[in-house]
Amino acid sequence: MNLSDPVMAAVIGAAATFVTAVIQLTANARRQAAERAAGKPVSRKSGSWLAIFALALAALVGGYALSEYQSYSLRGDDKVLRDEMQSRLRDISAAASRLERAGAEKNGQSEADARLAAERRRGAEGVAAIISVPPCRPAKAALAQAPAACAENEALRTTLCAVVPASATITEVQLFTRTEDSQQTWDETRVQVGQDAGAAKFVDAYIERAQGKESKEICQHFAHWNSQKGRSARILVKYTL
Repeated sequence: MNLSDPVMAAVIGAAATFVTAVIQLTANARRQAAERAAGKPVSRKSGSWLAIFALALAALVGGYALSEYQSYSLRGDDKVLRDEMQSRLRDISAAASRLERAGAEKNGQSEADARLAAERRRGAEGVAAIISVPPCRPAKAALAQAPAACAENEALRTTLCAVVPASATITEVQLFTRTEDSQQTWDETRVQVGQDAGAAKFVDAYIERAQGKESKEICQHFAHWNSQKGRSARILVKYTL
């Protein structure tokens, strides 16, 4: 047990004072007993009072020493407790950091999985592109009341493009076309490549072309040479990831 210098000095002083006071009280008590045995009047000297004062002083100093020791002991306990709390706080902080990183990684993974699932659903449903073209006007129209008809080689040509992920594998490209005043649904107007839909048709196979690093375009050519009505064309691109 380590004692500080002030506490050690107080203990030594209190012990010395206490021993001296006990010796004086013992000697005084023997002297008074001898005087009583000899029939002499008992003398009352100041030594006994000094001894009593010395005992009181020793008790005071001893109490101070005990108080100081307890104070130092408590301060030592406080330091141990403080160090323990700081160690626990560091452990809790480290655990919280690990949980935060794990949560962020889990959230990031969950978000990536959700995006992938949504993109797969989108691919199964298909990505659409629609375009409208006006009636065809021949280069040399005849002087007549009715609009002159266009030849196929005078057709209006355009291209429809749907944007899909760059990593997508195309499973199907569905083609649709109808006149601008048609009441039919798109499902009722599906056609095939090269099929004449009334002075209109999709030509050639679809093509793929890059559009940045994360997406690409799926494009289909369309020709329209009807001089009576305008026409709408639609493609629906389905894919997997």
